[in-house]
Amino acid sequence: MDYSLLKRIIKLVEAYQEDHSSMKIEDFTIWLNNHLFSAIESSADAAHEELLLAFKLMFLNKELKKQTKSIFSKSSVSSIDEYSFLLHLDYQESFRKMEIVEIHNLEAPTGIEIIRRLLRNNFIEEFPDKEDRRAKRIKITKKGAAELRTIKPKIDEIFSRFSEPLNLNEKIQFSGILNKLIKR
Repeated sequence: MDYSLLKRIIKLVEAYQEDHSSMKIEDFTIWLNNHLFSAIESSADAAHEELLLAFKLMFLNKELKKQTKSIFSKSSVSSIDEYSFLLHLDYQESFRKMEIVEIHNLEAPTGIEIIRRLLRNNFIEEFPDKEDRRAKRIKITKKGAAELRTIKPKIDEIFSRFSEPLNLNEKIQFSGILNKLIKR
């Protein structure tokens, strides 16, 4: 019988234990994945793998937009960005206009256009910033909060279905991985 695979596994376990005190199989598995995937990065396939990762992230973004489109077609909120602006404004008293645009990683003209649409629908109101006279702040109105309460359960349902295949541990890990990519 050939034990070469078992010998390789034992060497990997020994390498792991040299630098790690945890005896959890989950921690070893994470280390092993990182160890094996770092070897892939040096191969010619790395560029292809990175392209696939980017494609999958774009695909997921488009899929969420497609799934939420039917909800927005029956609402005066017309996009996931408008929804997100309202959601942020519902959690915090107010934001400077450019502050909320930057939170959403949008170009200034795009963010300002979203704010204009929300103002036209009376979902938000603007007022002078007390600390900076050049800046304007925005806050959600009662009408905006009511519209948010109407569509939020439907959007939450889509987001829940979207992440349903993941268990809690996978959701936490995935969120941590996405945070690493976002903070670059």
